[in-house]
Amino acid sequence: MQTNQTQTWQQTDAQLLEALLLATGGEGGAPLQEVLLMADAVDGTVFTLDELQQSLEHLLAVNYIQIQKKKLALTTEFLQAYEAITLQEGPDAAEKPLLKLLQQQEIAKEKLEAVRQQELKKYKLKNHYQQYLEQFG
Repeated sequence: MQTNQTQTWQQTDAQLLEALLLATGGEGGAPLQEVLLMADAVDGTVFTLDELQQSLEHLLAVNYIQIQKKKLALTTEFLQAYEAITLQEGPDAAEKPLLKLLQQQEIAKEKLEAVRQQELKKYKLKNHYQQYLEQFG
């Protein structure tokens, strides 16, 4: 019997989410390259393929991001939760609101498997990541 039915959030999850938030301005979607460039510009974060895949799986599994026409986009659910926590925490919050927001969400293993088998498989993450490395790596 498995006792570990959930995954834990990582700092890279919050970094990817922050980069997507900045790359999209909270509206529409952004290609993976723009999101990765934004992460690098913000704090020098350069994701490995494994980190990127894990973060995308986590964020898709809790319905905070979605893939639309080969672009990553924030969901209305995420935007509403983010607005609520930033209003509650205020601008001088000691803890990063994105990580705190993520830690309130449970990542179910069943949902992760569904994301791996469906959304990420169709998105062809390795191809997008390879294009990014060839152009900017």
